[in-house]
Amino acid sequence: MQGRNNDWVARFALTAEPFHWDLETATLRFQRARDQVVASLCLVGTTSEFEGTFLWAWANETIPPAAIQGLERVQEFGKAHDLSLLTEAEFPGSRPDGLELVAIAGRILDADGTFVAADGDVTRFFTLSAFRLEPSAPGHIRGAVKP
Repeated sequence: MQGRNNDWVARFALTAEPFHWDLETATLRFQRARDQVVASLCLVGTTSEFEGTFLWAWANETIPPAAIQGLERVQEFGKAHDLSLLTEAEFPGSRPDGLELVAIAGRILDADGTFVAADGDVTRFFTLSAFRLEPSAPGHIRGAVKP
């Protein structure tokens, strides 16, 4: 997955562009000077340092359906191959576990890459696909934006 990440970063010449991810629209947007690079996202899961757990996004009822579209294929793969890490809703885990699971999910979903967003206690692990360019919104503000 790191190779795929390197490819999309290079293809769109992304270095330190501000970004915004949105679970309702299931998108990740990078703001560039003249346009936006937009990718569809799938939230794979989250880790909590405080809880010391990994929680699959399909098991989190607060996640909008659009943000987990396709994730059932990962769970089905786990059931078909008796891989409990892909089928248990929550288990002891941390960032390294999340990185491994987002890479596995990325391969199963044939994602174009992955993205990790840490915010305090919680780290979110996303797969990315369907990269595209869109015009910049009028009067956009440059600077990293948190959801």
